[in-house]
Amino acid sequence: MKIMVVAATELELQCTLDIKHLASITLMKELHGIGQVPTTYHVTQLIDKHQPDIMIQIGIGGGFAFDQILGEAVAVETENFADLGVEEKGKFHSIFDMKLADQNACPFNEKKLSNPHSNLLEKVKLKTVSAITVNQITTSKNQIEYYQEAYCPFIESMEGAAFHYCCLMKKIPFIQIRAVSNHVGERDKSKWEIEKSIQSLKNSLNIFLKNI
Repeated sequence: MKIMVVAATELELQCTLDIKHLASITLMKELHGIGQVPTTYHVTQLIDKHQPDIMIQIGIGGGFAFDQILGEAVAVETENFADLGVEEKGKFHSIFDMKLADQNACPFNEKKLSNPHSNLLEKVKLKTVSAITVNQITTSKNQIEYYQEAYCPFIESMEGAAFHYCCLMKKIPFIQIRAVSNHVGERDKSKWEIEKSIQSLKNSLNIFLKNI
């Protein structure tokens, strides 16, 4: 079985160091870069080149639950391109709201990019959550409140929805594992839990590879 682990940065990919897996598994590790466009390009290229049986995206992100314990890992079940649209008169309208795209056109399901592989989500033994993907990291109170109302997200990243999109279109089984390194809007990195988050990703990856 060929399993490919991808991440945006070298820091996040560190969790694959000394990872244990069965001899029957060929584990590949690749970077796809930061942001939606690099992720889409590189994930598509990697799938076409290597034809993996399973794709795993790992990474850290900002959490929307302010009572959330930092460093916790979660499995992302649904993704949204949260800032794809237009703001008019102080209100944001998505491409689906404007009828520019069908909310159920492949690979979307009611505007969301949902992971249909429940068997993989179960094997990682993590809480499953909804996430959003943005081009600009969220810092303003108004934007945080909008996203919470519109999407009820648990975590945000700059790559997750692009990863879901590619895997769904290419019909490759996949899972996205994220760790909450910080609260959304908190830019003081002394208050982040990056090391703890990387360790949580490593633990979760070990569990997944053991159960696969």
